[in-house]
Amino acid sequence: MKTAYDLIVVGAGPAGSAAAMRAAQAGLDVLLVEKRQEIGVPVRCGEATDIETTLRFIDLDQRWIANHVETYAIYNAEGDFVSVPPSGDTIILDRKVFDEALAAQAVRAGADVRVNTAAVDLIREGDAVVGVRLQSFGKSFNVRARLVVAADGVESLVARWAGLKTVPAMSDFFVGAQYTLAGLEGRIDPTRCEYHVGQETIAPGGYVWVFPKSDEKANVGIVVPASRNRDVSAREWLDRFVAHHFRGASILSVVSGGIPVTGAVKQMVADGLVIVGDAAHQADPLTAGGISLGMIGAELAIEAAVPALARGDVSARALRPYEEAWRERFGKMHAALLAVRKIITRMSQRDFDALVRTAAGLPLASMSLGEILIAVLSRHPALLLEARTLITTGLVMK
Repeated sequence: MKTAYDLIVVGAGPAGSAAAMRAAQAGLDVLLVEKRQEIGVPVRCGEATDIETTLRFIDLDQRWIANHVETYAIYNAEGDFVSVPPSGDTIILDRKVFDEALAAQAVRAGADVRVNTAAVDLIREGDAVVGVRLQSFGKSFNVRARLVVAADGVESLVARWAGLKTVPAMSDFFVGAQYTLAGLEGRIDPTRCEYHVGQETIAPGGYVWVFPKSDEKANVGIVVPASRNRDVSAREWLDRFVAHHFRGASILSVVSGGIPVTGAVKQMVADGLVIVGDAAHQADPLTAGGISLGMIGAELAIEAAVPALARGDVSARALRPYEEAWRERFGKMHAALLAVRKIITRMSQRDFDALVRTAAGLPLASMSLGEILIAVLSRHPALLLEARTLITTGLVMK
């Protein structure tokens, strides 16, 4: 490992590897570091993503495609459901294999990749970040960089060391748990992803997902607001759901953690540093899905960074076009999706059950999102006030 690079990326998840790859393709000297001994583990998501975005970064490979998704189904507590097609062709990944493949793609582009190498502090000159203090196999050393990319996940320490505010309010912090279950033959539709919502009996203020990885295996997880994780934990709610729907299934893996559901953080740049992916909270505020969005965020960050590096100016001001590009592309839409999540979080189980029954009777396949929202709201006028954010952002017109 050299003692200086043009760019250091901390974290080798999809966003970090995408940033390293794009930077190396632009001719920059890049180091990508991952604190864990293996890239891609532990898997901390449902593993669903869209094909269109994925193809922008890597060719499809059956080795990391576990399954193809044809529909999404949203269930209420009574078992009624509304089925909708995904917004684009969707796959369920094998994240360990996928993350390794994406990191290998960055290596082929010219990046230097190191695992078991953790960032333990930033190197500064005045207020500017000029490198990272790393630790690997018990040894610490400094590596300088013209720019640092923080891609170290939702609990990003690198962003906090740089003085960026990434810790959400408790009202926007959710707790998640997920099992990979096997032995589900005949109990799941391998082409359908499911969301189960029920304030009193399934997941208070949140939902359970069932993402099939084959005809007998699925990721089954839950997310609930942290404020409702006290008397009954997210793990206990998940156990109840599994006992009811998949009794006797075998648990192959367990993962849990915190999930900020806020939309992207307001400030994603500092002098000599940018943050991307989950570190920047770039996940979908409604579903918390972040694989594709993290890779897009990384691409936008590097598009802004390359000319800034060429000019020799990596101040926060020079890097701000990255923030502007993200907000131009996703700002209004994510504000609307966050509003939808908050509406659902506050909604009674009775109201949500009625909403699903209404939507199930609509010809969804031939309707735009705006037409669906208007049709649902017209049948439930009490929700109009709640939905004012959707109207003001213009989402219902799309």
